[in-house]
Amino acid sequence: MDAFGILNISRTATKEEIRAAYRALARRWHPDRFAQGPERDWANEKMAEINAAYKICLNENKPSVIVDNEESGLEEAAKLIESGAYDTAKLVLGRMTTRCAEWNYLFGRAQLRVGNRGRAKMYLSFACQQAPDNKTYKAALAEANPKKRRLF
Repeated sequence: MDAFGILNISRTATKEEIRAAYRALARRWHPDRFAQGPERDWANEKMAEINAAYKICLNENKPSVIVDNEESGLEEAAKLIESGAYDTAKLVLGRMTTRCAEWNYLFGRAQLRVGNRGRAKMYLSFACQQAPDNKTYKAALAEANPKKRRLF
């Protein structure tokens, strides 16, 4: 099965292009748009094919970042965060087995940058517990946990 051909997209399509192609085909071939009968059965088969192609395309579209060792993985994740590639940084960190203070700090920073303040606080708190003297970790936790201002 040529998943990219089914969705009528190139192999270099972005995640957004893959989703847009999938949605367009799903709107066109969704079985609920057809009356009971052979057309609806055919639309069911077509939709199953479209769903399978969509999953394949998304899996092949994942960034292929290989982590040689834990230290290089942490360095790579830090570079990705600095460049704004937060989701890719989270993927790199997720493939690692270590959960050291630096890992928790980087994962917390990535979470904070994508707007997951609660998760960011949790991971940054872990980093501060693991390395209580690290001022960088404490500053990041303070950024994730701003003090509330009183209105009166």
